[in-house]
Amino acid sequence: MSVTGLVFQLAYRLQRHTRFGWPLARWLGLLLLAIAGWALFRWWPFAWQAALVIALFAGYVLVMVWAARSGYVHFAEHPLLEGTAELPPLRPEELAPVRASGWFTVMDQEQYFVDVEAEFETVATREHIVMGQIAPSRFLLVGRWPGRDTGWWYIFFEPATIRGVQVGHLTAGLRSRPALRIETAPDADTRRAIYLAFEDRESLRRVWDDLGVDAPEGVAAL
Repeated sequence: MSVTGLVFQLAYRLQRHTRFGWPLARWLGLLLLAIAGWALFRWWPFAWQAALVIALFAGYVLVMVWAARSGYVHFAEHPLLEGTAELPPLRPEELAPVRASGWFTVMDQEQYFVDVEAEFETVATREHIVMGQIAPSRFLLVGRWPGRDTGWWYIFFEPATIRGVQVGHLTAGLRSRPALRIETAPDADTRRAIYLAFEDRESLRRVWDDLGVDAPEGVAAL
């Protein structure tokens, strides 16, 4: 069990689930500030209770920022492919089950989602596609996943945009799975990380091999 994974999962759920249009993360921050103000008023000038709550608030903000900057996942590079036997290549448009994290799009919308049940495929043109379905959910009884964010979302990337691929373990919540971290450059000024987690090393190896078929020269990991 990973403490970091649990902290990141909690932070992500607080940020994604809302109440009255605001993320639960904002409501919790405001609650901590309100408690600190009440303690300061109630016990002034000996308001150590307020100082304690303010310290908790500061720690809470730092954890939320840390989790957001980490993409709410913990990836550790590791040579998982050693000793893996040759496997049949992915066929065009064959669907490979994955747990995906990254920037998804649909129509003109873009959202960052974590640990989405998804499928990876490479179509005949060699474009890579990750298809994930976001289901309605609730958190802490009061928080709801916004209905506008449910449904099918996609990640599209061309082989030419791949800038690096790392193999390792991805921890999201309670589970640590074999995973790939794919760094892409959609344009000259943007770098994006796509995380694909798998149930076994064999599934990872087939996607790894598929990505390496026409990856740009100089992507050493492939």
